[in-house]
Amino acid sequence: MSPAQSAEQAVFGPVPSRRLGLSLGVDLLWPKTCTLDCLYCELGLTTRLTRERGRFRDAGQVLAQVEGRLAELASPPDFITLAGSGEPSLHLDLGLVLSRLRDLSPARLAVLTNATLVGDAQVRDELCLADLLVPSLDAVSPEVFRRLNRPVPGLKVDDMIEGLKALRRQFSGQMWLEILLVAGINDSPRELDRLMAAVRAIAPDKVQINTVVRPPAVAGIRPVEHGRLKEIAAGFPVPAEVIAPPRGQALGGRGALADQVVEMTRRRPCTRGDIAAMGGLNPQEAQRLLEDLLSQGRLRAEPYGEEVFYRGL
Repeated sequence: MSPAQSAEQAVFGPVPSRRLGLSLGVDLLWPKTCTLDCLYCELGLTTRLTRERGRFRDAGQVLAQVEGRLAELASPPDFITLAGSGEPSLHLDLGLVLSRLRDLSPARLAVLTNATLVGDAQVRDELCLADLLVPSLDAVSPEVFRRLNRPVPGLKVDDMIEGLKALRRQFSGQMWLEILLVAGINDSPRELDRLMAAVRAIAPDKVQINTVVRPPAVAGIRPVEHGRLKEIAAGFPVPAEVIAPPRGQALGGRGALADQVVEMTRRRPCTRGDIAAMGGLNPQEAQRLLEDLLSQGRLRAEPYGEEVFYRGL
């Protein structure tokens, strides 16, 4: 771990989330540590592709940062969410962190996971300490899984599905299964039929259909049109929805807003509207903040579709 890494913030937000209202993000990993190297990932290419669990960020330091950020907020966020720079279940202290977070705040606990390690009973036990799990499953066919998600060698999508079925039986909280569709890769009728069969077997509380909405890791990756997403959602055997745009406004706090914006956009490229919602700013104030950060070299602007996204440096 470098000195720069040791000083880097592990906590970001609260972020106005499409799914979780106001979510305080907690990042247990160094960028970008993951079991997958998905074509669409908004974080860019995976720099450490692994399925070996380890200790990345120090759990004690992470929890101290969470406690400090919570003290800055006027009231608790809706969720404290483990997410960020890769796959959180790779961290061996996942269970410890979830247990301690429960003591720090009345906020609900969520984990965004790519579900690649849920075949491990220990990982399932740790994930069950959360209130909400949002696992991903983008493909069922091994060839589509390899093309789209580009897993570390040895990972099999059949094992993921069996692990998700076991996790659903064990977990007493809410499970929202996310499926991200990419035009021309996993949106064929054949692959969608397989995904619907897998969903029926896993039996999540609901399915959330997503597509490419931020600059992807690999150029040329295309979103599925919104109307088509709605048609696909209607065909699932459990309640399914197309994820809506971010909304809500972050709670006021005394933290340095510019630093929070940089930390948040390192993990999740954001539009000016996202930044305004997070900071409780009007569009002009958000624009001035972004221009200052761009001139300082702390952000870069990335046009994508009809929007401009900002990424922390």
